[in-house]
Amino acid sequence: RDGNGLANDLSRCFICCLSRDGPQGRPTPPQPLSPPPKKHTHKHRLECYPLLDSSNMSTEDWGKIGKDIEKNYECYNGFVILHGTDTMAYTASALSFMCEHLGKPVILTGSQVPIYEMRSDGRDNLMGALLIAGLFVIPEVCVYFRNKLYRGNRVTKVDTGSFNAFASPNLPPLAKMDVDITVNWDTVWRANTSTKFRVRTELNRNVGLLRLFPGITAATVRSFLQPPMEGVVLETYGTGNAPDNRADLLAELKEATDRGVIIINTTQCLRGTVSKVYATGEVGASAALSKATDKASLILNAVPQELEAIRDALAPPLACAAAKIGDVEALESIREMGSYLSVGDYDGRTPLHIAACEGHLKVVQYLLEHGSSVHSRDRYGDTPLSNAVRFRRKDIVRLLRKTGAHLSREQLAVSGTELCSLAAHGDLDGLQIWHLAGAVLNTPGYDGQSALSVVSTGVLLRFLLLPYSPKNTPLTHLLYVVRPGT
Repeated sequence: RDGNGLANDLSRCFICCLSRDGPQGRPTPPQPLSPPPKKHTHKHRLECYPLLDSSNMSTEDWGKIGKDIEKNYECYNGFVILHGTDTMAYTASALSFMCEHLGKPVILTGSQVPIYEMRSDGRDNLMGALLIAGLFVIPEVCVYFRNKLYRGNRVTKVDTGSFNAFASPNLPPLAKMDVDITVNWDTVWRANTSTKFRVRTELNRNVGLLRLFPGITAATVRSFLQPPMEGVVLETYGTGNAPDNRADLLAELKEATDRGVIIINTTQCLRGTVSKVYATGEVGASAALSKATDKASLILNAVPQELEAIRDALAPPLACAAAKIGDVEALESIREMGSYLSVGDYDGRTPLHIAACEGHLKVVQYLLEHGSSVHSRDRYGDTPLSNAVRFRRKDIVRLLRKTGAHLSREQLAVSGTELCSLAAHGDLDGLQIWHLAGAVLNTPGYDGQSALSVVSTGVLLRFLLLPYSPKNTPLTHLLYVVRPGT
């Protein structure tokens, strides 16, 4: 939960308490909370029951977490999951693949020392996770620990006795929290689809990890590769080296791949990658090892530091100007310079905000395909979707909704008053726009009346509202205004 004086956005984080670790496995006693912030906030804390030691986590538990996120996805700006450290990296990695087309931050955090202990690192980790989830649109599953935000599928636990318990050997942190919060936007994942968020829980459990070591027997490998095994991550030496003088091992690998078992070759080293595919057919039959190169996502930029700072300062307003006039070529040029098209200008407005206002559908499509977030908010709390609604851009509203955009809880709460006003003025286009954006047409306004009741008191309504119309009725509405007495 957020503390006194934090920004309103921070409290719009979904906190899910999942598991506990520790020598005694003792439950955490309740702690006194900070005084509530002065601003009106929304908080939701879901506690899974029973609490689990993270060593007892299973694929079913990952599915429950994913479905909880999916169920509450449109209600919150970010999600913070409190998790035991023993299997936190496994859960983060699994969720990163289960959460498809993610557009909001999902951050796992925990502590090395239980949070009820005086020296606990849990409070700082929780506050840091809340700050990042509430203030930044980092659309990834991450792990936050000891002032660093890591990509969830690149992190591993490396120390049981230090507060620096996690590391990401092959990828720098996505963000660091020192005096200032520094986000490495060049490394942050950028969505490139216009598909709505979903969670896939169909996980194949017939996948295993086989680590080579000198002297491993063919019988051990054969036993491991027996049905129902369908996929194997093979940890080899160095840059992907395996013994080429062990025909018995290669024969077992070939037999497994002939059965359709997928074998991925990766290195046992913490840093570095697999550098080549081994053609083991030279010493027997081919084992058909697949190459799984762990690509480092850090973009090496040769631009001098001063020029890079100028680029980062000028790119947001230039991109917004290009979006305003519908210039896709200019946006492409700005992107090729290494600029992030989802960064806002001095008002926090991104190019996607501008294109949605101006009605440039092709620009909106281009921005969505190159990493722009539909969940970005400007300094007034507006999203590209709310801008498209305000300026009556129906096609853009449809596209943004398809991509997963939605009205915020606050916007839905006050939508009834706006709908009543539109209905009272017979504004069919306005009602349709709000309906496309996800507003419920019978939402009451400030006086308790809905759009239906407002219309029925002054006009004759022939307005087939979709929620009440017969199944498969198309949304083609006719509104006839008839004055009383006519």
